[in-house]
Amino acid sequence: MAGPIVYGATDREYGSNERFSMRIVVLALVATGLAACVSTPTRVAVTTPAVVAPPPAPSAPAAKRIAYTGTGSYILPDGTVVAAEPGGGFTLPNGARVSADGAGGVVLPNGARCTSDGQNGYICP
Repeated sequence: MAGPIVYGATDREYGSNERFSMRIVVLALVATGLAACVSTPTRVAVTTPAVVAPPPAPSAPAAKRIAYTGTGSYILPDGTVVAAEPGGGFTLPNGARVSADGAGGVVLPNGARCTSDGQNGYICP
């Protein structure tokens, strides 16, 4: 038969291992919780910025030439041939009128002014 059961025993006699084990478990949980809150240092690579050349300035759009054929007609930049009108200027294939400006050039329907190229034709922007 086992020893007598004594009621009213102190912690020193019974359960001291259980209390120690509970303290270890609580301590481990607290340590794990604290470790989760602490962030690890992040390494950041520092690089020197590369020298970037500025973008090239936009080049001026190429001028468009309306060439005089010498036979009473003009060749437009798209290759269309239109008849010269007696008072100066000409009519575009869409019916819009290109009129002489009185200074040797012509004014397009959009308001752009074309200057003389010195060969009876015009240079347009």
